[in-house]
Amino acid sequence: MPVNKNALLRFRIIDACLTNRQRAYPTMEQIIEKVETQLGQSISDSLFTKDLKEMKHIYGAPILYSRFHKGYYYDQEGFSIKEFPLTHEEIEALDFSTALLHQLKGTRIFEQFENAINKVIEGYRISKIIGKSENQILQVEEPVKTSGSHLLEPLLKGVVEKTAFLIIYQAFGKEKKEHLFSPYLLKEYRNRWYVIGHAHKSGNIITLALDRIDTIKAEGKYISSENFIPSDFFKYSIGITQLHEAQPQKVVLSVLTSRAPYLISQPIHHSQSILKKTADAIHFSFKIYITTELKMTILSLGSDVEVLEPLSLRAEIIDCARNVSLKYEQGEKK
Repeated sequence: MPVNKNALLRFRIIDACLTNRQRAYPTMEQIIEKVETQLGQSISDSLFTKDLKEMKHIYGAPILYSRFHKGYYYDQEGFSIKEFPLTHEEIEALDFSTALLHQLKGTRIFEQFENAINKVIEGYRISKIIGKSENQILQVEEPVKTSGSHLLEPLLKGVVEKTAFLIIYQAFGKEKKEHLFSPYLLKEYRNRWYVIGHAHKSGNIITLALDRIDTIKAEGKYISSENFIPSDFFKYSIGITQLHEAQPQKVVLSVLTSRAPYLISQPIHHSQSILKKTADAIHFSFKIYITTELKMTILSLGSDVEVLEPLSLRAEIIDCARNVSLKYEQGEKK
């Protein structure tokens, strides 16, 4: 739940108690007394415990209890929530955003926003401890900016508040098309955002890239679907492709022992499992759709991987490899 103003005031008072050098290791009773005196209202032991938990969650406050001194303290020299880089209003805004995103908890969009917030906090904390700017000691991947990000907020609200939209959409190499659309899920793949939802005219679930949306406005009656389960929709997919009416297939890849640790540490798909180990390779098994994204992933591993099953996929990869080789051979002859 979003943090209210009373909680923020309590956090400040607790912080003042924990940073008071003249009265180190304050007890729970002493802190509660201070809070009640300054706010003119009583608080329970359970609320005090909850406040400590919230301070740890929001500020990364290193609050510990000393059995020897029988009181609380910060286990980091010079720590104070007053030094936190965000204002209380900004923290509250983040908290409200997180509460909204909890509607989509378990999906990639929630994880991305949660990770982004954690990166800000962790980078700041590390730079404070070591005394260097965060980009000197902590660098995170900076995705290439794409258009369409301004549509994230209205579409996210559309998912949560069940709002239908009239969307003018232009796929690559095609004419603009009008969609009356009920959004169900937002998904990011390789720095591009997509929205998945119900197309009213066809009655199908479709995927639209946000950077291909020309115009959007709220219109029409939202159509829900009990059959759409966000966590299952891309269960057998890599990336953004979802094959309607298709059955996932068993895919077996033989990966050289020298390359296998990379797949073990960063699996291609959640269904990945080790089927067999030999002296030179490890055989990985997958239950997955045969899609362009899967083929691109396999090809990116080069000669370190060999498709064993299914034979149809093996033949496609062989053809791709031959075509690549042929192009280079032709290029050398020019």
